[in-house]
This record gives sequence, structure tokens and C-alpha cells, in this order.
Amino acid sequence: MEAEGKTLTDTAKKATNPPGDVTRIQLQSTYKHFKNDTDQYVILPRLFLPYDGVFIPGLADDGSRDYYTLLRLESSLIHQHNSDISAVNAFGLGDTNLTHGLVFRQPWGSLAAGYGMLLPTATEKILGMGKWQAGPAGLVTYQGFPGWQMTAFAQQFFSFAGDANRADQNFMSFQPIVVKLFPGGYYLIFDPLMKFDWKNNDYIIPLNLGFGMALSKNLTFFIQPEYIVNGSTHDTFGIRFNINFMP
Repeated sequence: MEAEGKTLTDTAKKATNPPGDVTRIQLQSTYKHFKNDTDQYVILPRLFLPYDGVFIPGLADDGSRDYYTLLRLESSLIHQHNSDISAVNAFGLGDTNLTHGLVFRQPWGSLAAGYGMLLPTATEKILGMGKWQAGPAGLVTYQGFPGWQMTAFAQQFFSFAGDANRADQNFMSFQPIVVKLFPGGYYLIFDPLMKFDWKNNDYIIPLNLGFGMALSKNLTFFIQPEYIVNGSTHDTFGIRFNINFMP
């Protein structure tokens, strides 16, 4: 039982390490209730794909595994409804977020740098921004305290093409991720995704706290309530359920 508990704790640690060098497939389901009485349901598949080399598989790979490239890809299927405001009612795909970066192993954790792109794949106008966007991305993870993982992940986006009738974009997303690991594969996770819209002076800051556990050596989940305390969508309540599979 002790060996099994240790294995589950290792699984939880790998599953919650954002720049981890294991392939992960996540399926995230989120319900949000906005202050204007709009309900939104989001199904978000997410892929983390690490591989040897510098951006191109095998390129400049010396076999040391001190560095590797990580591809992160996510999109979403969105349904939102408001009985009184028909303009917000929609169902379809949202925009797609692609992040590609080089991860450097450190004795205390990881450093990563690369770029991000937002692709205007939304099938309904209200579900996306209508702009091609790109910008730098960076991440640092610290694992120096036993039982803890602490990460800061930032992406800056600038729009450079797309629908001329849609607003230009200039914003940064910032996500602090703090994970407390417990014996037996249980964990707590704090990972609010903040948005700093420099163009409109709109700073969206949520607070959340999730509880998760490892179910087997390659399967974990967490459930997490969230509340937005600042910005144009303040007073939004949400609850999220995340399943993580490591093949």
C-alpha cells in the first residue's frame, strides 16, 4: 500500500507540473454564471506534447535531456444562454490557443521560453475575438520545497491580422499555479488565469481552489470552484472539472 501511495503521489506531481516532460491529454468541463444572468458551458480539450530537440523534433538534440520542446494546444466547445439578451446566445467552437516553447531543466525546477498564438477559429462572432494574435511566452517552475510545486506562466498577445471590423488586441495572460501534494495522490491546486487588457485597462482576476487526486498511474482529476473578483466580468461564479490522462 505504501508503494502504491507513493506511485499515486508521483502521478499527481507529473500531472500538475505545467512544463512536465510527459504527454498529457486533458478534458476540462466548466460551468460559469455571469452577473448578467448568462450561463456558459465550456468543454475544453488540451494537449501537452513534449519532444526532444529545439522546436523541430530531433534538431540539435544532444541526448542529455537537459532541454526539450513542449507543445501546448487547446480549443473549446462553448454553449452560452441568456433568456433576456438573445445576442449572447450561441453554440460553437471558440478560438484556439497554441503555445510552443523550449524547456530547460534546473536543479530546482524548470525554465521555459517560447511563443504563443491565438487562432480565430470561433464559429460564432461572440465566441471569439476575430483576430490572429501572437506574442512571447515564458514560464518558471520551482520545486525546491518538498510537497509543493509553484509556477508562474505568462503570455503576451498582439493582434496582427483578422477581421478589420473587430477590435485590435493587446493583452497579457498570467497564471500563477500553486500545487500542494499530499500522500496517496491527493492534492490542492490554485491556478487562476488572469487577463491584463492593456488597451482597455481591464484587469480580470479570478480566485479559485481545487481538490484533486490520482486514480491510477496515468489518470488524475480535480474539481475547482472559481469566483472573479475584478474586471469587466467580476462577480462571475464558475465550477470546473478536469480529467488528465497520461498515455
